[in-house]
Amino acid sequence: MNNKIKFILPRLLGITIVVGVAVLILSIVFKLLLAGLVLTGIGMFVAKMMGKRHEKQIAYGKETMEFLPYSNTFQKQQKTAYSHMRKEDLAIIPIQ
Repeated sequence: MNNKIKFILPRLLGITIVVGVAVLILSIVFKLLLAGLVLTGIGMFVAKMMGKRHEKQIAYGKETMEFLPYSNTFQKQQKTAYSHMRKEDLAIIPIQ
């Protein structure tokens, strides 16, 4: 019995050390991933706030200059052929 315990204890100690090191490495990896996630979230929040501030400072509209200096060379948007139809005029007509 005493020989069996002496034979098992070094293996048990080795397995315990290997598992402990593995858990330590995994915990470090997950902590780094969590820190990266938090920093990314904070960065995106700050970028969103700066974007909103930038949008408030620059007003886009008819009274302002065109955004692109060459935008007057673009073709104007064409109106659809059915723009004169009202929504009330649309119906499903059964064919007999």
